[in-house]
Amino acid sequence: MLEKLIVFFVRKTKGYITKTQLVKFLYLADLAAVKWTEKQLTDLDWLYYQYGPWNEEIDLALDGFYQNEVLTQSKLGNAVVIQPTENCPEIKHLGFSKRLELMLRNIQKEWAGLNSQKIAELLDFVYQTEPMIVAKSRHTPEEKVSLNLYLEHEKVREELGV
Repeated sequence: MLEKLIVFFVRKTKGYITKTQLVKFLYLADLAAVKWTEKQLTDLDWLYYQYGPWNEEIDLALDGFYQNEVLTQSKLGNAVVIQPTENCPEIKHLGFSKRLELMLRNIQKEWAGLNSQKIAELLDFVYQTEPMIVAKSRHTPEEKVSLNLYLEHEKVREELGV
C-alpha cells in the first residue's frame, strides 16, 4: 500500500511535491484512516524523529522507484520535487475505492503547493496532531520513538462522547 500511496500523491500533485510534503501526506493518510477506522493504510511504524513523523521504509520505497525509473527528482527553483516518469502507473490502476481516493484527494488538495507558506502550514498542522504533541512533550528530536496514531482516534471518541 505504501508504494500505491506514493504514486497517488506524486500523480495528484503532477510532480510538484517535495519529499517533506510526501512524507507528511503519507502520515496524514495513515492518521485519518486510524482516526475513523482504527486501522492504518500502511504497515509503517511511524517514528518521531528529527521533528517529524518519519519511517525509513519511505526512503527505501523512493529509492526503488528511482532505480526502476518510475519516479525521478528534479530541481524546481530552490525545491527538489518528486515527479512521475512515463513508467509511473496511472491513478486509475491503483485499485483504490472511491471512499479512499476521496480521503487522499482531500489531503492532497488541502496541503499541496510549493510555496513556503503552504509548506509551513502543513508542518504546523502535522505538529499539532495528537501523536506529535505527545511525542514532542516527552522526547527530544534526536530520539527515534514510535508515534501512537491511535491517540488521534481516542481524541475523536472523547470529543464525540463515545
